[in-house]
Parts: sequence; structure tokens; C-alpha cells
Amino acid sequence: MRGARLDHGAVKRVRRRWGVPALGVGLVHADGGFESLVVGDRRRGSSDLAKPDDPWHIGSCAKSMTAAVYARLVERGDAAWGASLAELFSDLAPRVDSAWAGVTIDELFRHRAGFPANLDEAAFLAALADSRPLEIQRTEAVARVLAAPPQALGRFRYSNLGYIAAGAAIERILGVPFERAMVEVLLEPLGITSHGFGPPVGLWGHRGRFTLAGTGLGRGVALDPNDPTSDNPLIMAPAGCLHLTMADWSRFVRLFLVGGGVPALLSTDSVDRLLFAGEHAGAPQGMGWAPAQALDGVSFGQQGSNTAWVATALLDGERRRAAMVLVNDGRTTMLRRTAIYAADLLRGEPVGN
Repeated sequence: MRGARLDHGAVKRVRRRWGVPALGVGLVHADGGFESLVVGDRRRGSSDLAKPDDPWHIGSCAKSMTAAVYARLVERGDAAWGASLAELFSDLAPRVDSAWAGVTIDELFRHRAGFPANLDEAAFLAALADSRPLEIQRTEAVARVLAAPPQALGRFRYSNLGYIAAGAAIERILGVPFERAMVEVLLEPLGITSHGFGPPVGLWGHRGRFTLAGTGLGRGVALDPNDPTSDNPLIMAPAGCLHLTMADWSRFVRLFLVGGGVPALLSTDSVDRLLFAGEHAGAPQGMGWAPAQALDGVSFGQQGSNTAWVATALLDGERRRAAMVLVNDGRTTMLRRTAIYAADLLRGEPVGN
């Protein structure tokens, strides 16, 4: 049963109340149905209306796609769960510290591999200007981490740098850049054609006007997608630099609905592995998805932001429907608001918070 349909007037009211340039909402059904609404402007202060087929930046929601690429490689026999990082990065020996010998790709995807959270500031700024092949940049970033012992191995630490390493591992397995691997292994088989890496050129992102203790506040101006600082450097693509339309994103999200998967694309075992945190009961994350039982009627969720966009996808308790809420506004408050609104949509309460 699909429940209430999206209400255009209600979505417009939420957009006005939040003060975001554009708001997109979608409901994904396991049987293949998808309904969506997009309201607002491509840029704050413009009269250029956002369109249903505009691509949106989904930030760290792309992490589950990176993990899904690896799962596809396992199913094809090209990779294995439980593979050690020392094995996957054998080309970096003998520079790899011996303490990495037993650390696995599974721990990397679940943010328990002892990786730092991010590139340090100097490396981040250098990456924005680095024109070398991304595979070389990723190799150097991983080599710097593996040269020292893991940090707090086994403890959860959300790590964008860990997903850069996962992308570098995929590059070694296939011998092609991560971006090509993502397209050929996952996106093309799903029929996704609107994808790109970096900021989209239609809808522009907006950061908060100022930052206080890491929190983006205030309604900021639009960020020109031609400005390299409008997104994270592309070395971070495995951690989240992807944009695509809402309809195309729904093709991926549907894989995690019961009965909604594309035949032979991901097995039930792979889907369960990506969703659940394995032996870590009560862990904050699986492989790109997190338990979301704190929201009534929700089982799993994911959120992404590059500080100029926010994207949220939630699965209902029975994993028969999913709700997606996206804004081209990276204020920190949008993370909570989009999550509550997505949960409202799954309960058939379209007015939102």
C-alpha cells in the first residue's frame, strides 16, 4: 500500500519555512513506483526555477554506492570480504606498517579500520589544486596513512579518508580509475545516466553565511560550480562527490527495499551486509547506511552534505518504501530537518516540520 501522495502545496510551505533555495522530495516504492516534487529556485535570489530533472549533490550518501561497487566485485569473484588492507595495497610494501596486517576492507567500510577522519588541512588544500591523475593522488594519501600504525583500531570513527582508501583498493582490483569503476560496475547496470562528479551546473549549492564551531549558520550566497572550492576535491569521490537526478538516485535506493532489487545486481546477502553493522551490535553504521530507529517508522537511513547541499534517504520499518529529501543549502540545521521530514513522509504526514 503506497499511502498518501506528495502534496505540492505542503512541499512549497516547507521550502518557505526553511528558507532554502530549492527543495526536492521523493517517495520510492519497492514495486518500482517513484513520485517526486521539486520546488524553489536553482540559486538563492534568482528566478531560475529548479526542475524535476536537475541533478543534486548527494554528498556522503555516495559512500553506500562505493561499498556497493565492492559488493558487486565480490559477487563477480574479483574481490573478497575479509581481505586485508596489507593484501589490497601490497604494491605499497614495505612502506606499510606491520600493524595493518590484520585490518580488513570490511572494517574500512564500517569506519573501524583506524583511519583518520579526513585529509589534513594542507593535504585538502593541495588536492583542490592538484591536476595529477586521481589514482596517483589517492595512492599517496593512502600510503601516508599506512606508513604509521592504525589509530584506535576497532573503534568507530567516521572517516572520509577511509573511503578514499576503499576507492583506491577498487582501482587496484580493476586497474581503472574509481570513477570509471563506479559507472561501469554500478551506475550503468542500474540505468543511471545523469551522474557526474563534483558540483552540478544547474542547481547551485549554498553554504551557511558563517561557521561557528563547525556549524554552518545563516543563509549564504550561491556557489559557482566553476569555482573548485564549491565542492570537496575529487580525490574524495569515493567518499562523496557524486551528483545525479532524484529519479536516478531512487534506482539505487530501491535496491535496499524488500523486493525492490534489480535481479542479479546485488544479492540479499550483499544488501544485508551493506545495511547491517555485522558483529557490532548497536554500531552507528553499516556500510554507508545507519540504523535509524530513533525516528518512528524508520529502519535505516543515510545523509550526505558537502556543506553546500544536504541529502537524506530513509527506509521505512518494513523496507517497502523509502523517502528522499534534498536541499541545495548546507546549513547544519538541514540535516535534522530533512531527516524528520523524510520520516514524516514515510508515515503519510506530508506537511513536515
